[in-house]
Amino acid sequence: MIEDDLDELLDDASDSQTSHSRRHTGRGRGSHSRRRHGAASKLIAILVIVAAILCGGIYGAGKVIGRISAGESAVDYAGPGDGSVIVQIQAGSTARDIARVLASAEVVRTPAAFVNAAAADERSRSIQPGFYKLKQHVRAVDALAALLDVKSHTLFRLTIAEGMTTRQVLTALADRTGQPLSAFEEIVKNPGELQLPSYAAGVEGYLYPSTYDLRPGASGTATIKSFVDKFKAETAGLGIETGAAALGRSPQDIVTVASIIEREVKNPDEGPKVARVIYNRLADTSGRFRRLDLDSTTRYALNEYEGPLTQSQLAANNPYNTRKVPGLPPGAISNPGKWALESALHPAAGPWMYFVSLPKSNVTIFATTDREWQDALARYRAEGGT
Repeated sequence: MIEDDLDELLDDASDSQTSHSRRHTGRGRGSHSRRRHGAASKLIAILVIVAAILCGGIYGAGKVIGRISAGESAVDYAGPGDGSVIVQIQAGSTARDIARVLASAEVVRTPAAFVNAAAADERSRSIQPGFYKLKQHVRAVDALAALLDVKSHTLFRLTIAEGMTTRQVLTALADRTGQPLSAFEEIVKNPGELQLPSYAAGVEGYLYPSTYDLRPGASGTATIKSFVDKFKAETAGLGIETGAAALGRSPQDIVTVASIIEREVKNPDEGPKVARVIYNRLADTSGRFRRLDLDSTTRYALNEYEGPLTQSQLAANNPYNTRKVPGLPPGAISNPGKWALESALHPAAGPWMYFVSLPKSNVTIFATTDREWQDALARYRAEGGT
């Protein structure tokens, strides 16, 4: 690592400076001046070396480049390789760090061979941390190519997109790991080991949207728990419990409202307005808006997300049908991201009681009066909405 190289240079310079000072102890002002001149010269030399190191060995999290020390052997395999092994590249690794991992796993023959290959290829800066499945006994340039090949990496990477349902997450997880979907479904049915927040009504809503490096061999419980842990870590600063209390809602309500926002609108700036419509309806005392009348909650219950809903689907008896059941559904209908949670916690101020998202314009219209609502519906139908 660069730090190690700098420490050696500075230590050497310090030793040299100490030795120089000892040779001149007790001499006059001229000696002192020469010492200062010598120290300045050495400092300039050190700075030149440091600059050279920084130019040739800058690295950051997931981006690597390296240099090779003089005299280090760069013996390489001839290829084409055989077998396979799973290796982990840690965040912040240098080319030399990666080289040691690869050599230890017998992917490359010597660390120096890989460092040379990485230094000769600018693309090495784009190597990302995570797990990789690689051939063993390959040429260093082939090992580098494999690390740059997305197929070597994505086998152990899962992205939970904002608004995905738990069922969608588990299906993707089963596809990626080869483990049966039923095993993951059983875990979420009995989620005690997942350590959900105390206010959670279930797993839905608490599998935090992010990209995860899946640990080979990890249990299904450990993997799903990592999604829950991410939720707790990422939302710790949002103040969900105190924010919910300020709104007169429960923390679970906040997650549920956020999950609805994720399914109803695409534009983050519209989230606070949608939250306000929901809260306005929940607080209505006129009797006109006893229900939320949301298609998204019905789609969740029916696991139907494409195409128009039929009249029989809209009339289905289930607790998620907000066209028939007053109030919020019993739990979240998706896994919301931070922007949706913030929207639910900080609704916009406004009198709106309706909203509709236009299918072509991809914007949401908000309405207060019946006339405004009819105008909004007319625009919705004009863009092909049904």
